[in-house]
Amino acid sequence: MNAKRIANVRFALFAKGYQDEKAEGAKGEKMFKAEKRVVEFIEKHVTVLFCLAVLVTGCLLRIVGFHYLSDDMRLYLLKWYGRIAEEGISQQIGNYNIPYQIIIWILTKFPLNPIHAYKVVSCAFDLGLALLCGGLTYWFARGRKEIKAVLAFACVFCSPIVLLNSAVWGQCDSIYTFFGILAFVLLYKEKYALSMLAFGAAFAFKLQAVFFLPFFLICYLCRKKFSIVQFLIVPATAVFLSLPGLLAGRNVMELIDIYKKQTNTYNRVYVNFPNIYTLITTEKGHGDYEMFRKAAILLTILMLGIGVYICVKKGAELWNFKIFFAVAMWTLYTCSFFLPNMHERYAYVLEVMAIFYAFLEPAGIVLAIGTNLLSIFTYGNYLFEYRAISLPISSLISLILYSGFTYWLFARQMKGGADARGDANENGLKKAGS
Repeated sequence: MNAKRIANVRFALFAKGYQDEKAEGAKGEKMFKAEKRVVEFIEKHVTVLFCLAVLVTGCLLRIVGFHYLSDDMRLYLLKWYGRIAEEGISQQIGNYNIPYQIIIWILTKFPLNPIHAYKVVSCAFDLGLALLCGGLTYWFARGRKEIKAVLAFACVFCSPIVLLNSAVWGQCDSIYTFFGILAFVLLYKEKYALSMLAFGAAFAFKLQAVFFLPFFLICYLCRKKFSIVQFLIVPATAVFLSLPGLLAGRNVMELIDIYKKQTNTYNRVYVNFPNIYTLITTEKGHGDYEMFRKAAILLTILMLGIGVYICVKKGAELWNFKIFFAVAMWTLYTCSFFLPNMHERYAYVLEVMAIFYAFLEPAGIVLAIGTNLLSIFTYGNYLFEYRAISLPISSLISLILYSGFTYWLFARQMKGGADARGDANENGLKKAGS
């Protein structure tokens, strides 16, 4: 009897323990205490840990591509590196402007592999660019700012175009793009002098920074808050950044001559770039390059003129961050799509801006995916000799994308009025000095 009673008690205790364990499991309490602390730590610091994971992954992806030797690197950059190491910066070597040559000259003083030296500079600016885009997304985004900003940082830092450009190709487009986007932000915040400084820094590194000028002129006409004299800060900044070279004996006019020679390096209507002219002619313009070059420049001026007219006539709401950055991207798209002699890397600023803009405006997702995908096709053709689709097809897709973006911007977004202004103020967007 006692044995039976003891057995019943034991069964009851077992059943109770089982029920308690089941209840605890239902509440998620089945972890060990140490395990639970780890999970809670991850949950508490998930944003920081994710950013670190993105940083490590992005760096590892770059290291994987560091050994790659592109044709540009093999035929030009390595030779220029050797000459700069021997001859210094007292004369022009290659076709990069003086500030970039100064950076390379400094790197030659360290025991670095020349290929890695070129790439590490660009990769450093990749990180700066990603942080800048993440910060802008946090500042401008509506709702869920943190997650949008973190994802924008991740998408830019690990973007195939950004990775291929710096870590594989060894190009320096991230440098001028960083200063260019910074110039746009300062322009939006009405820090006009600082904006011109950043514009000048971008122009000092790359001629393609001239694509920023049409948008600056639109802001000049629509905002009426800064003098045209302030544009002189742009060349002054380029001269200042070139001072070491000038002190070494260089002529200030070389700053202009370098870019002038760049425009005459390739007599091509387009160079592996899906602009509108691939639909009507060959790279050499059927033997009449000059005719196509002049016509393309005039057509670009016409298209930009139409954009300026609409912005001025409608009173473009450049205090609205969505309109502001959309107009900036439209001018960049117009320049790269209609100007002659465009290369596969010349839409880089547009592609990066489109990524972070996609987190601000859902309509920007299509632009981001479209422009970056088309660029991947051209990068693949140059770097790996693999063309996924032909240039005319890419150009047709780009034409549809450009047309849709133009319609969305000028017909659907530029309506003006108090509602849009109130919407901007409601989201805490303040003008500089307020």
